[in-house]
Amino acid sequence: MIRIVDHLRIQRILLLALGLWPYNQSKFVQFQLLLFFIVSNSFIIFQLTSFLTSECTVDFIVKLLSIVSFFLACTAHYIAFWINMYTVKHLMDRLQHACNELKDENEIAIMKKYANSAERIAIVITSLTVCALLSVTLMPLLPRILSTFLLVNISGPLYTKQFVTEYFVDKEKNFYLILLHTCASFYIGVIAFSGGGLVGCAFLKHICGLFSIASYRIEQVMKLNIHEKTDVRRKEMEIEKKIICAVDIHRTAIELSELFISSFEGPYFCGLVVVITSLCLNLYEVFQTALIRDKIEEFILHFGCAGSLLIYSFLGNSCGEEITEHYNDMFSYAYNVRWYTAPIHIQKLILFLLQRSCKPYGLKLGGIFIASLKGFASLSTTSVSYFTVIYSTQK
Repeated sequence: MIRIVDHLRIQRILLLALGLWPYNQSKFVQFQLLLFFIVSNSFIIFQLTSFLTSECTVDFIVKLLSIVSFFLACTAHYIAFWINMYTVKHLMDRLQHACNELKDENEIAIMKKYANSAERIAIVITSLTVCALLSVTLMPLLPRILSTFLLVNISGPLYTKQFVTEYFVDKEKNFYLILLHTCASFYIGVIAFSGGGLVGCAFLKHICGLFSIASYRIEQVMKLNIHEKTDVRRKEMEIEKKIICAVDIHRTAIELSELFISSFEGPYFCGLVVVITSLCLNLYEVFQTALIRDKIEEFILHFGCAGSLLIYSFLGNSCGEEITEHYNDMFSYAYNVRWYTAPIHIQKLILFLLQRSCKPYGLKLGGIFIASLKGFASLSTTSVSYFTVIYSTQK
């Protein structure tokens, strides 16, 4: 027996930290949700207030919007999972119900393979997330650590310039309060971004497992020797039952993928636009800090933002590509089995399956963007093109 929650341990920890885990919604958790929402959004506001006190040059606007757009992408994930919390719970329950109905050991092994794949991805992404959070936390404190413990005199202001903000207070006197607000907002945003993405990845991996089980069932259908003279009718009924079971789990996988994408279509489509914008601006800042400004802390920040956006986009689009491929696999198996050796009424059932393959299937966002590796290439190319335009204009 497969327990979905056992393979979502990392996702559960990340969502519990933000109060987004759907199975734990007490009044305290509701207060936690509201508090974190206010903290993360207030940081975006304090970044935008910099327009009131600073000279609005192109470099300043790009630098500010590169971080603001990244935080907007993170906030979009936070809001999306907050709104669709009960949909996430329903999806997990449906997946668990589908897994409970698996009795064949090979089918259970197939589902475990995809669940373990999602778990390995979660371990890698979480490790990268922890490294990013530690870097952002320690870099503002590094000058003070060096000056205190190593007796090194650090010239220049001690307040970090990684994030452009305006709190209308003395930044030096309120250094630790500002740092606390900055780190808390960054932690909330990044955890929501990675946790939400990993939950979506895990759902799609399990759905791929259901598609793969449907293909396995079709492959096993025609291995029954229908031409044995003993009990022919019983074997025909068994083949029909296996085909029906394959179609049933295939339909379940389609329903779950459509439920997931329809629930998150709006936030994901808006997030897609924000991701393209943020990736373009952060790539520009990476080149500016590396070639002109020579500020290692800013380079690390923008490089981390651009890298995380690329990883997120690749992961989401590769899962979409897998969904499309696994959807088509069942029909490939149905076409390649020795269907011509089966009785006419069973051939008609298989023909019914093949007709469904004429209709292409994919995860669509806004009816425009289809999640696939081709879509990832298009997204990356668009961001690089806009970055090139901005860079060449400023140069």
